[in-house]
Amino acid sequence: MKKLQINIERLKKNLLELGSIANAGDRGYTRAAFSSEEKQALNWLKGKLSDLPLHVSQDKLGNVFGRWGDLKQAAVAFGSHLDTVPEGGLYDGALGVVVGLECLQTLVEEGYEPKVPLELTAFVGEEANPLGGTFGSRAVAGLLSHSEEFEKKLQNFEITWNDILSVSSTSNDYRCFLELHIEQGAVLENNQKEIGIVTAIAGILRLFVTVHGRASHSGTTPMGLRKDALLNASQLVQEVNKLAVEANSDIVATVGEMKIFPNLANVVPGEAELMLEIRGSKWDEMKGIEESIRRWSEENIDAEITVSVEKHPNSLSTSIQENIEKACQEENVSYQYILSGANHDANSLTHLTDVGMIFVPSKDGVSHHPDEYTSWEDIEKGANVMLQTIVSLSKN
Repeated sequence: MKKLQINIERLKKNLLELGSIANAGDRGYTRAAFSSEEKQALNWLKGKLSDLPLHVSQDKLGNVFGRWGDLKQAAVAFGSHLDTVPEGGLYDGALGVVVGLECLQTLVEEGYEPKVPLELTAFVGEEANPLGGTFGSRAVAGLLSHSEEFEKKLQNFEITWNDILSVSSTSNDYRCFLELHIEQGAVLENNQKEIGIVTAIAGILRLFVTVHGRASHSGTTPMGLRKDALLNASQLVQEVNKLAVEANSDIVATVGEMKIFPNLANVVPGEAELMLEIRGSKWDEMKGIEESIRRWSEENIDAEITVSVEKHPNSLSTSIQENIEKACQEENVSYQYILSGANHDANSLTHLTDVGMIFVPSKDGVSHHPDEYTSWEDIEKGANVMLQTIVSLSKN
């Protein structure tokens, strides 16, 4: 049998067509979770899947599935999402779905006969939204928790808790799951590598910090008598950066949100609120950074620190990484092992099955922005690696 290769012109046509018909934005691409544009994109996908010998279905949340093979057997599954951030890029999420579609189109066209079922999934609501990011995949993985508050939020989207329960899958439904995604960073580009083989998805630890000072008149309070909450908060920001740099690992730490009170030009700030985020592949190391932040704060400033978000890092399947590496070698493309600092639908599926991820480069590391870009050459290489990996996994 001849070597299978994807059709980059068809893939390109599909991705650009999807972007043109389902976009509410004037700059970049806007397909918010649960919006009419996301629904348009999902309907477009269902139409494409219906042209193939697949069983096409959509669950009560909107997740779309295209199954090739026995519905009762565990599948080699792959996919991503079609929603975007406001004024986002063409590639985030959608590329993974369109590449999965192209892989199925190629296999059907070439008369390939899979030994196990293959299934493409487009999950709904992956980006931040009122029901929480990676909503569709978390529901499928059974990771959503019931509460009265959550049920009220569901009602705003005409979703019931029974709808959530109806989409839940088990480990018996999957042989494995694979997701192709743009890197959303500049590591591959800087290292001149064409493929990233993801080893783990970083954990997220968010700390809400309130720094106390004393509000006072900016003109009548001498510098030596001030208790400036913003000044102390700024010192904390510097310390957070210092701790992350000194860790000399894949740890990253960011203060991305800050509010000061009363936020007036003629008043020394009396209070500051910060949201501090730590990400990394090792939970113990992340908690160690948290402890260092708490210790420094106790010794140097007046602050209260509470945990806002705790998501543990998840290692991905080493056997799938080996399959991806073999595919890279067969396709003669350069690659490196890499941590995913961003969350993905693949992370949800780690609770059900073995998971792998393939990264393709992002120009200048730009993502969630109209300037997001991955070359067609890099997309073709990534799609062929994806295709060979799917074939390999369907044989093992």
